[in-house]
Amino acid sequence: MPPSLSNFNMDLLVPLHALLMERSVTKAAERVEVTQPSMSTSLAKLRRHFNEPLLVRDGRRMVLTPFAESLVQPVTEMLEAIRGVVGANAAFDPTTDRRVFTVTASDYVAIVLLRPLLREIDTAYPHVQIKVAPLNHGMVDQLRRGQCDLVIWPPMIQDKELETFSSATLFTDEFVAVVDQDHPEVGDVLTADQLCTLPYVQIGGPQPTIADTALAQLGLPLRAVAATDNFTNAACLLPGTRMVTVIQRRLFDQLGPRIGLRTVALDVPLPRLVESMYWHPRNTVDPAHRWLRERVLRLCATDLRDLPHDDTGPSRGARSDG
Repeated sequence: MPPSLSNFNMDLLVPLHALLMERSVTKAAERVEVTQPSMSTSLAKLRRHFNEPLLVRDGRRMVLTPFAESLVQPVTEMLEAIRGVVGANAAFDPTTDRRVFTVTASDYVAIVLLRPLLREIDTAYPHVQIKVAPLNHGMVDQLRRGQCDLVIWPPMIQDKELETFSSATLFTDEFVAVVDQDHPEVGDVLTADQLCTLPYVQIGGPQPTIADTALAQLGLPLRAVAATDNFTNAACLLPGTRMVTVIQRRLFDQLGPRIGLRTVALDVPLPRLVESMYWHPRNTVDPAHRWLRERVLRLCATDLRDLPHDDTGPSRGARSDG
């Protein structure tokens, strides 16, 4: 005979979800804005109900038991379904309602897109908070579990798991070669041979960058002398050196002139960059989530229009296709 709902205290559903997401009593308490002793009490009640520890210590951290892992998806779906019913006719007023959104994005996207978004939110919507999380190997799982609201990612870097989520294209950009403004060996055009001779700063993350992947596919043996996990660090390593790297045009426009860098036409064909946002389909009709997506799309439509480019061949000038 199936168990009766009367045997379970439904008030424990939110603490259970928080514990499954955070794997920490302290962080779970912060997530639902209760005290740590209160969350500890909820965990004790849940352990008695399931006759299962749920959270166990593994060295210095807490981990979910296999049984608790099996609860993650159904509990998340159940809680989202309840929220959908309760908030079916709910509205979202960003001028008065409090909401924290988590957006997973690269440092490049944080600078060229999220910074102007935050400036707008700070001015007009003081009760809305954006938490910016770095790209990571677990971002798809975090999106599925509701631990982040948006992942901003280039669709040209294929991710079969990410492709199952809802998405929208945001903006495009081009890649440019960047060197110190007084680089003695680089003129107006950087040839493939020269690119392979100069010391190169390689950029890595959850996956190789689109530019570095394209250069590798062309069989160019780059002489990487440094490696970093984000584009901003790569640019900041260049001033006063012979090094070169390839970053996005919009990021250079924000940083390059301020730190003494210049772009140089790259005599190598590189693809254009496309950035898209991904979200879980369960959030598509959520009023607050829809508001956030609309703000992002509006910002991209007004401030991040496509850069002019030439589709006829390899880059030859500062604003060519790259």
